[in-house]
Amino acid sequence: MKKTDKKLGLWLLVSVAVGSMIGSGIFNSPKDLISVANPQGVMLTWLVGGFGALMLALVFTYLASRKPELKSGIYAYAHDGFGDYMGFNSAWGYWSMGWLGTASYLIFFFKTLNDLLGVNALSPLTCFLIGSGVLWFFYAILLVGVKEGAILNFVVTIAKLLPIVLIIVLGLSLINIDIFRVENWQFELAATSESTTPFLQVRHAMAIVLWCFVGIEAASVLSGRSRNQKTVRVATIISVLIVLGIYMLLTFITMSSVPAIELAASETPLALVLGKTIIGTSGAAIIKIGIMVSVLGASLSWILLSVETMYAAAKDGVMPRFLAKVNAKGTPTNALLLTQGFTQLFLLAILSPKMNNTYLAAITIATTLVLIPYLLSSLYAVKISIINRKIESPVHLTIALLGSIYATYVIYAVGLKYLFFSIVFYGIGSLLFLKAKREKNEQPKRWEWVVMGVLICVALVILVLIVSGKIELYKQLEK
Repeated sequence: MKKTDKKLGLWLLVSVAVGSMIGSGIFNSPKDLISVANPQGVMLTWLVGGFGALMLALVFTYLASRKPELKSGIYAYAHDGFGDYMGFNSAWGYWSMGWLGTASYLIFFFKTLNDLLGVNALSPLTCFLIGSGVLWFFYAILLVGVKEGAILNFVVTIAKLLPIVLIIVLGLSLINIDIFRVENWQFELAATSESTTPFLQVRHAMAIVLWCFVGIEAASVLSGRSRNQKTVRVATIISVLIVLGIYMLLTFITMSSVPAIELAASETPLALVLGKTIIGTSGAAIIKIGIMVSVLGASLSWILLSVETMYAAAKDGVMPRFLAKVNAKGTPTNALLLTQGFTQLFLLAILSPKMNNTYLAAITIATTLVLIPYLLSSLYAVKISIINRKIESPVHLTIALLGSIYATYVIYAVGLKYLFFSIVFYGIGSLLFLKAKREKNEQPKRWEWVVMGVLICVALVILVLIVSGKIELYKQLEK
């Protein structure tokens, strides 16, 4: 078999990127968005968020063209631009967000399945056992090879797009512009009657939009397994435009066919839309099946991305060397096993409603972990474009600056309190960085020691406060 046969082509990369961006969020976003913004404010947020996401996409395509020797994207850019420790934090934060996201998708899968089954709902133990089986089935698939996993992801991505396409096609006939056009939209929320402003609507909705675009970097993360860097650039742009188009269409159709108060109170918002079409009440079942297929596909995508990031960092000596081990098929076996092990641990949330609440709070924190890697990649693009300013267009520097501004703004929009709790992850992760340094007989730089010391001390204080009950994590993170 030729070596190129194991490389990922354009549409496999697109499917991984689209599959990682489109998960459970696409089915819940209309309800979540209408609770914090009016339809006009939501569409404004999609324009701002879509523009920002496009800038980030262009940042990744720019870096892929200027630094084709850097594989694995988001980690490699932080490492090359700002050294070992920043590279480690980018990889660690991205990996943590990935496996926590995988676990949350599997939990959401069983919540949806039990809603569909009604009185015949599965017990928590049965859900846990089946979920564990799915998790280790993915493990077995990826052991066969990363490309095989990407092919399975491609099939699942196509399957989960079918109900979405159905909603778009049938929902076009339901559009009522009077429902969409909310009077006095700038100052009062139609769903809650709370006072607001356009700025607040965009700010509060931006946190939701962020989750919808997490995965934008997927093609660059897998660039080491792609056929060439041009394929990575094209796949990144195509996937962003596909996802932005889908989300904006679904938002407009939903908010033009279902009144704000009804939409905010719904359990399955897209089922309301299908329920108004010729499909009728069976629409709820179709949407729930679509949700289950969608989250399974997103789970596989994030396992791929998490493992690849950890493996790339280990190859560079930024993570402990045992994580760089691969099998005959090129699969990073230890990185995959560690990822699945942590995911399995958090699947225990299925067994306890109390633990599930704490876990959902942890997921919110984990989502913020990706903001640091995004910002580091954008700042690296600024650095490269300044270095090359005499030989290339200033457009590249403008895009890099806009990407940096967007990443910084989203940190503000999501909330600094989430980043505060994410310190626990970065503090614990620093111990792995120290192990990797010892394996290379190296010492961290002085500033790295200072930052690690602060992170570890703050992380220990937060953990003590959580364990002692002085900080109730879930309540602290409620809006």
